[in-house]
Amino acid sequence: DPLLYGDDFAEDHSDVVVVSFNWRLGIFGFIDFSEVPGGEAYPDTRNLGLLDQIAALQWIKENIAAFGGDPDRITVMGFESGASCICLLAASPRAKGLFQKAFVFFGSPEGAYETTDTSRALAEDLLKETKTSTMAELTALSPKALKDASQKLWQDLCAPTCDGTWIPEDVYLAYQNGAASGIEFILAIPRNELPVFRSFIGTERYEKFLFSPENDVPGRTGTSDTLEAREKRFEQRNAYYMYQTAVKLSEGGNEVHLLFWDTEPLLEQLGSGTVDAAAVLLGNADALQLYGSVMNNDLSEVLQTLLEKYIKGSALRLYTNEIKGVSALDWKAYPKALIVSDGKLSCGSIKDRITGGIS
Repeated sequence: DPLLYGDDFAEDHSDVVVVSFNWRLGIFGFIDFSEVPGGEAYPDTRNLGLLDQIAALQWIKENIAAFGGDPDRITVMGFESGASCICLLAASPRAKGLFQKAFVFFGSPEGAYETTDTSRALAEDLLKETKTSTMAELTALSPKALKDASQKLWQDLCAPTCDGTWIPEDVYLAYQNGAASGIEFILAIPRNELPVFRSFIGTERYEKFLFSPENDVPGRTGTSDTLEAREKRFEQRNAYYMYQTAVKLSEGGNEVHLLFWDTEPLLEQLGSGTVDAAAVLLGNADALQLYGSVMNNDLSEVLQTLLEKYIKGSALRLYTNEIKGVSALDWKAYPKALIVSDGKLSCGSIKDRITGGIS
């Protein structure tokens, strides 16, 4: 996705080294086969995706100096599921010391993992779908056959398991006890992220919304009322989880900076979560023209400058006309936040906007 490339940021900030890596997903990365006959030989399958990430970070720490990087100043950055993985790695004793700063875009540990029972149930579902009963039979299948079978189980998302070994069983408690000590965080919270998930509800459920009897009642909008209510509930819940991540990290002694993304999405069908923020913060705003949208490049320059300062360990502060036409800005740590609203920046509190109505 051109919106997620880091090459433009690296080109514009030559003293920053950008590294991207992949990891296993779905049934190949996050499913517990330990109770399948023969599965005892595969004790870590429920978290292989996270192990891939840890291995990549270990390689970076050992080798980044050869590319001009500093192994003691590694910043990790992730969007949505990648952001949630960062939150889990920050609490993992196996990832201790592998990174010093984290830029978390719209993710939290809450809701980003499965229980052991759920992960094992997914393994049982996969065995039924593939008509196999042992690990030997399962591993004899081709990758394509496994992928095709997993797509039929798409309602059951495979996610990391808090197993007490690779990930603490209670991540928030681990934060409070200092598990993530030594890591500075920027947590980005979106106002509007739900539209990207609308495509997953399926034709049948979508038609139920469209042709709800409420649509025939004068003075009622029916479908839009229902969707609006559900969107608000979903958005507030997710934002609350992200805010609680900041709270628990702060209680554990971590320095946390909040970024609240309160803009109307450029692409209404996708929402403002990943698309807008990725383009702005990685310097890929021009790529949005591929989708018929135009981004505020001045905003992109400001946020890229702040991101570069964060990576280098400088204060998150702009002086008047440090960037032409931009006023002075001092981005304070939690509980204050940097607010991006309709292309403008301000600093203030977002607690009431996040926690209102949720106990």
